[in-house]
Amino acid sequence: MDTRKILIALAAGFFILAFISASWAGETRIPLEAAKPHPNASGTAYLSGDSLSVHAKGLQPDSVYTVWFVNMKPRKHETGAGTAPYMFKSDSRGYGAYAATLSESPFGEWQMIMIVLHPNGNPKDMKNMKGALKAPIPQSG
Repeated sequence: MDTRKILIALAAGFFILAFISASWAGETRIPLEAAKPHPNASGTAYLSGDSLSVHAKGLQPDSVYTVWFVNMKPRKHETGAGTAPYMFKSDSRGYGAYAATLSESPFGEWQMIMIVLHPNGNPKDMKNMKGALKAPIPQSG
């Protein structure tokens, strides 16, 4: 067997192992898209029935963000993701991370995950928040 075939076989084995590990973990990877006020933002949410983690970049540096589960229809309503105040602070380069344990699974209950900026630094100020990242939540995880 030549070196190229060995490398291809190893790469294929690694890919299969990584896929199986992610499936066993029961975690769903959700790419987050930028909202208009944050055109350079991007990120990923990792969601399971009882946990959430968010990794984001391109955020406003040294700023306060909160994480929400949102339904747009039949009427708009939201709940914080995790434990109040549902917040994280971006670093000086605009990177941010959030992790939370969830009391119930959001799959099938909530339509979207949204990350919003609180320009005045107060995570309780819901009137002046600005969208940063968002994504639909699959019906099942």
